[in-house]
Amino acid sequence: LPPPLAPPKDLVRTRAHVTKMVEMRSHLQGCALKLQTVKSHEAMASAMKTTTKAMVKMNKAVDAPAINKMMREFEKENMKSEMMQEIMGDMMDDVLEADGDAEEEDKIVNQVLDEIGISFAEEVPDAPMLGTGTQLPTSSGPEKVAEAVGGGPGPAPSANDPALSELEERLNNLKR
Repeated sequence: LPPPLAPPKDLVRTRAHVTKMVEMRSHLQGCALKLQTVKSHEAMASAMKTTTKAMVKMNKAVDAPAINKMMREFEKENMKSEMMQEIMGDMMDDVLEADGDAEEEDKIVNQVLDEIGISFAEEVPDAPMLGTGTQLPTSSGPEKVAEAVGGGPGPAPSANDPALSELEERLNNLKR
């Protein structure tokens, strides 16, 4: 007969071996994970090394100052082209513009402004421009003198002020 303590001893030993096997398997899985991480790091390093070599070759092949010079020349030529296009557009507008177009445009603008309720004739006061340095002959019509809104202190504009006369002449020319 076998001793009665032998089977429980074997059971305890078997459980200890199972526990050790589980621990060893988890350690092996951890090692496999670490190996996989190291392998991916090595692949990344290799890819970066290859990329660096390619970038060095490109830097040697590409002349950055020449490209910058080319870009500046392109920008200058592009600006010239835009200016020529604008000039040609203005010339075409001048050639194709009919005599009555300006009055028609003013009529349409005034119609739109009337529809939205804006009237410049009533809201914009006449104001003298002093110190323009240009002299125009005075008009023979009655002179109007603009008064400051609010009537603040300061010298009142005289009726013989050449700048005021010039402004009125400009206004009369615009009204025609």
